[in-house]
Amino acid sequence: MNDTTTDNDVTAWLHRARAGDAQALDLALREMYAALHGLAQGKLRQNRSERTLSATALVNEAYLKVFGNNAGPVWDDRGHMLGVAARAMREVLIDAARRRKAAKRPQEADRLQLTEIAASVGNDTDPAALSDCLDELERLDPRQAQIVTLRFFVGLSAEDIGATLGISPSTVQREWRVARAWLQRELNR
Repeated sequence: MNDTTTDNDVTAWLHRARAGDAQALDLALREMYAALHGLAQGKLRQNRSERTLSATALVNEAYLKVFGNNAGPVWDDRGHMLGVAARAMREVLIDAARRRKAAKRPQEADRLQLTEIAASVGNDTDPAALSDCLDELERLDPRQAQIVTLRFFVGLSAEDIGATLGISPSTVQREWRVARAWLQRELNR
């Protein structure tokens, strides 16, 4: 977000958009696009030599996933909007990893570590297995699944995740440790 825009501004724009104000929706989407682009740049910068997607491509593909049917979701607030975008970014990254894995001879430069979780259980982690584990975690504990998605696929800190979900950073860290251990166990099976 720029220096003068607050979470409350975005939330207010979303409420006005729900009431039919197209300009408010445009303002909210522009602000969130810029914020997500910055987060995607930071996240992809961590794996610079191992990626094939640019931050712009990642955010654009996620945008298409959210708005592909021309009937985008109705958001309650900035946190809800960020969660929807994070889920879409997760799907884009997993789809990209599946495509690379399906290639006959993927080049070393084309490999993308989906997450630290995948790296900790080995580079040969099947993207479909990771996706299935995340879906199962979402069924068992939706908040932990949100924490994993916001942390790895959007790159938010514990403080930012806590603010987005309305919980303390220490709760985010505690639930993150539990979710990470559960995912590692499931992926090692």
